[in-house]
Amino acid sequence: MKILLTDASGLTSRQLSTILSRKHHEVHVLSPPGALLLTKLTSHTTKTHPVPPFSASPSAWLGATLSVLRNEKFDILLCSQEQVAIISASSTQIRETGVKFAVPDFSSLRRVMDKVSACNALADAGLQQPESVVLGPRMEALEQCEAMLPAYVKTPIGTASAGVRRAGTHGELASIVADYVAQGYFEDGGELLVQKEIQGSLLMVCGVFEHGRLRAWHACVRVREGISGGASKKVSLPLPIVGENLQVLGLLLNWHGALSLDAILEGGRLWYVDVNPRIVEPINGLLAGVDLVEELLDVSLGEVESRAPKHGIEGVETHQLLLAMMKEADEGRGMLLVEIFKALMGFDQYGGSVEELTPLEGDILWSLSLLVCLFLGLIIGGPWTVRKLSRDTVANYAVGRKGWEEILKGVDERKETGRP
Repeated sequence: MKILLTDASGLTSRQLSTILSRKHHEVHVLSPPGALLLTKLTSHTTKTHPVPPFSASPSAWLGATLSVLRNEKFDILLCSQEQVAIISASSTQIRETGVKFAVPDFSSLRRVMDKVSACNALADAGLQQPESVVLGPRMEALEQCEAMLPAYVKTPIGTASAGVRRAGTHGELASIVADYVAQGYFEDGGELLVQKEIQGSLLMVCGVFEHGRLRAWHACVRVREGISGGASKKVSLPLPIVGENLQVLGLLLNWHGALSLDAILEGGRLWYVDVNPRIVEPINGLLAGVDLVEELLDVSLGEVESRAPKHGIEGVETHQLLLAMMKEADEGRGMLLVEIFKALMGFDQYGGSVEELTPLEGDILWSLSLLVCLFLGLIIGGPWTVRKLSRDTVANYAVGRKGWEEILKGVDERKETGRP
């Protein structure tokens, strides 16, 4: 099939391109301006189509995407990042191009798109969360926030790397809140979500749903943190309670498509801390025996059968060298060199582990070129290169506060005029 990915810069898109190409699909990708975009720099991608950065204007991105869909015939549009928000909001327009896709109804997406709404949805589903307080413009709940420190202060819209800040003391909390006041986050009734810090391991969860029914799911533990909180090393851990939680949440939301969650695993208990309305880094699951990508393609095409949800096995180890390189380069060039040596020799956490992001099989030239270019950039630029790459990547795909408001405004205008 001919499949169009919505993002060229993120980790998930690169993994999707690898999986789809190995299944002999023709992979195209929507690409914002930029040279070092992961899904462009691989032989698994057949063609890139230029579009404006999604974060700058979701409606401009949508206009360019519709032009691509009308000019070329695609079988499936696969959401790999936060573009799912505008696709859900504009599903009728996109469906008119003839492409198939799986996204939730916009009413369902609104329940998890911002962190305050997601917190409420998780509570409605009975899923355990850390102690949480919503801080509004009048600051009535500020004392409650101070009483549960250390805590994380989260903007309603924003990625984990850009919209979450840790407050360990009263002074840090006051400083963070003052920053958000200055940035206008409390205007027009805006809110912040403050959640008590839970010490434990991060569990990364993803499920694929068909109109509320769970089709397949996977969970893995982040055993080593990469740059910007990403996972440079994972081990699969499909706890049965996770599948049960996903079934309850999927039915509550009548979810259609992929849905991902982050949870903290502490003392055998799960505390859910984030929700993302899309698929996230599916290769660990694939190697563990559950093909979330194939499930998502089937749901997109409407080719599903009634059966129990699939899940993978425990103990499958994978890594992403690129994230580890950036993390160590942020600490110093010597640490970067040590990391490269360990990877080349298969030492430490690379022993018995499989590369997710830049596997050499079938893509040796591009993968090696990417890693060498990154290595040289990190040696020359050090921490500056790390911050530049991280910042530019998020800017390409993340929906910010203004972007979300633009999407909501468009939905409201279509309702007022009676347009779909």
